[in-house]
This record gives sequence, C-alpha cells and structure tokens, in this order.
Amino acid sequence: MQKALRYILLIMLVFSIKLTEAQQNLTLFLMHDVPQANYVNPAVSYQCKWIVGFPGLASTHVNYNNSAFSLNEGLRYDSSVDSTYFNFDQVVDNFNNTEIVQSSVYYTPLYAGFWLKNNWITLSVTEKITSYNTVPKEVAELVWYGNTPFVGRQASINGLRVNGLHFREYALGIARDVSERLTLGVHAKLLFGKGSVYTPKTQGGLTTNSNNFGLLIDLDTKIHTSFPIEVELDDEGYVENIELREDVDWMQYMMNKKNLGMGFDFGFIYQYDEKTTFSGSLLNLGLISWGSDLNTFVSDGVFEFTGTDSSTDFNSGDYAQELNDSLRHQFLPVPDNGGFTTRLTPELYLGATRTLTNHLNAGAVFYSRLQRNKLMPAFTLSANTYDYRRFNASLSYTAINGDYFNIGAGLGVKMGVFHLHAAADNLFGFFKLENQRNLNLRFGLSIVPRCDEPKGKQPKSKNGISAMPCYHSPYKGEGKRKR
Repeated sequence: MQKALRYILLIMLVFSIKLTEAQQNLTLFLMHDVPQANYVNPAVSYQCKWIVGFPGLASTHVNYNNSAFSLNEGLRYDSSVDSTYFNFDQVVDNFNNTEIVQSSVYYTPLYAGFWLKNNWITLSVTEKITSYNTVPKEVAELVWYGNTPFVGRQASINGLRVNGLHFREYALGIARDVSERLTLGVHAKLLFGKGSVYTPKTQGGLTTNSNNFGLLIDLDTKIHTSFPIEVELDDEGYVENIELREDVDWMQYMMNKKNLGMGFDFGFIYQYDEKTTFSGSLLNLGLISWGSDLNTFVSDGVFEFTGTDSSTDFNSGDYAQELNDSLRHQFLPVPDNGGFTTRLTPELYLGATRTLTNHLNAGAVFYSRLQRNKLMPAFTLSANTYDYRRFNASLSYTAINGDYFNIGAGLGVKMGVFHLHAAADNLFGFFKLENQRNLNLRFGLSIVPRCDEPKGKQPKSKNGISAMPCYHSPYKGEGKRKR
C-alpha cells in the first residue's frame, strides 16, 4: 500500500508540474499601456476606437505554483549506476505544514474592446482549466517513510485535497472615468462548468498500535465529481473500479450548459497627484453549481486492521495486499448522486507607480490569493515604460512561494495593425524549468485600427495610468482622450 500511495502522490505532483501552468499576472498588472492589463484590472481602458483579439490567438495564460519544492530539489544523480532518481527524503524535508501545488491554463480565443460614449466595453470568451492540491506534511511522511515514525500516535491527514476544474467564461466588462482622478471598472462573467473533481474537506488520521502494529484509520472525506465516468460496484455495493465512459461525446461535453455559474471582477485606477498613481483589483468573486454527470464518493467512519500472521511491517507485500483488500471491501467510498457547488478563487492586487521620467515609472504590487482559507501572498517591484507609440516594456522582480529570485519581463509591441503582448513573472525560469517553484506566462495577438497622431499635435503624458498610447480620439472635434 505504501508503494501505491507513493505513486499516487508522485503522479499528482508531477502531473501538476507537467501542466506548467497559478493565476497571477504581477508583471502585467502595472503595464497599463498594454490593453490586455484589463484582464487583471477591469479599470484599464484603451485610447483607440476599438481592439479585437486575433481569432484563436487573442490571449493564452499558463501558470504553475508549488509552495513546497522545485523538481530539481528532489532529483539526485547516482554515479554508481549512472542514473538520476527522485529523492523524496529531500522533498519531504522541505514541507512546512500544508503545502500547495497549483496549476492553471487560460485560453482566450475571442476578445474585443470598443468605446461606447464614455464607456470602454470589453467582451471575451475564455476556456479555463485549473488544478489545486493541498498536501499536509504528515501525509507526505506517511507515504514515504511508512507508519514507523508514527507508532503509538496518529498521523494526521487533515487538509489533504485534490481538486480540478474546467469551465468556460463569457465576460462583459465596463470601464469608466467617474472623476478627473478616478477610473472604475467591472467584469460580469457567466460561467459554464465542463468537468470537476472537488474535495470539500478531509479529516482524520492513521494510528499505529505500539504493541501489535495494528492500524486504526479514522477518515471523514467526500470526493465530488462532475465528469463522464463509469463507476463499477462490487456485490456489496462498494466501489470496485472507475474509468472513463467509452461512449463519451466530447462535443456534447464542451457544449454542456447544465453547470451554471456567475462571477465578478472589480478594479480601480486613482491618480493621486501628477506623479503618483494607485490601482487595484479584486478578481474571481463567484461560484459554479454542478448538476450533470455527478458522482459523490463518501468515506465516514473508523476501520481497524491488525495485520497478518506473517508480518506487521507496513512495507510487507502480504500486509499491504490484505490491508488494501480490507479497505476496498469495507471502507472504500460509496458513490452518492447529488449536486455540489465550487467557489472561484478570489485574487487581490494592490499597486502603485511613481513617475521617474516622461516615459518611465517605478511600481510595486502586492498580490494575494485566498484558497481554502490559506493566503498565498506575493510582492513585485517593477520599472515600466509608458507613452511610447509602438513599444512598451516592463522589467520586474517578484518574491513568491519562498522563492526570492524571480526576474520577469513584459512587452507590448504595435506592428502596423497588429499588437503583440507577452509577460512572464519568472522569465529565466523557462530556461531551467526543473529549478522553479513558480512559472507564469501570458501572450497573445490583437488587431487594432490605425491610430496616428494628428499632424502638429504632441502627445500628452498620462503618467502611465492609461492604456497603450494612441494618438487618435474616438470623439469628433477632440484631441487625445483625457484621463
């Protein structure tokens, strides 16, 4: 059983790493001259009449977070056999209480923005896949070292969770100047869930008797799923096998509208004085109600196992097999149909910039994500250009997940009618993926109209608080739009 648990934990961690996908956009947040900063602050607008994402290439965002370790911290080379192996001893030593492994992929094939009177309107369709897993340190120790360190006491499994979501988001955004200094923005989002695995809580533990090495397992947990799977039961009604249905209609899966949800984003930009700007946003306030392809697996009770006559060693093959059979027939979760609700993960950005020159400002961003009552903060310092006609850039430094060496960069480049954006919070991490606890990348291509400055006019500095500079007003008889 211990070997099986090892593989389960390893697969879970490696799967999340291979996705190479967290949600923060710390470098992009203060790049207000790049229209796609509207994704993370709904108050960011655009100076030109309209913008449309290049079909299928509007924006892609991938992110990965691991608060416990980097892959390289667990890899070791054995010269005697000339091979590399994964050293879980080092990995487990890195754990502090409950650690988080999280990944996400956001794909936006359709995006558009335009001015309607004094309102900047945005429309977008985004496919979102996220995975969020919490692993307590004692679970990692139990998986790797077995029950020997816990003889006579309980190994707690409180907080062990594996979660994943796939949903589609239709978003409508509005940004508007409400005064000379203040701009407010909001996104209203209609959500359609496609697939989900959700564990609302896990409590209990495993206690090893110091006299006979018998096991007392106390487990209270649920696993909710909304996915086209087939569940096979044994004669007693317990779960025997779970597999993907053979007749899955993936087109029907992608167009499923039965799992409905709502969400909201809020943002502001405040011009404090001629050189100082404050901005902030609160994202992902919402939930999804799941009602299709439902299964709920429940485990609630106490199970005692005294071992075999041949051995009470946790690593023994006979012991592990008998324990596994007993758990499967007497303690495995029982499927139970019923709907469930998952909440989105709230994110908070607070930023400030200070003008240094006519085309350069310095900025700072505080970020925090609240997931399962656990705060995951980050802090970024950056230098950002603004008020350039065709090129804007950012260079950033970020501290996150106990990793204090993250150098990021961002670009917004206008090439004729095309606008390219790209931003990463850990640029050099992509050259050595195995050393990283945090990776983030957003990129995409948009189409913009011709936005030339009228002859004889000089661009007026906006101190870096508006969207990418455009020297064309959507309003007749006016010069450059004021902020």
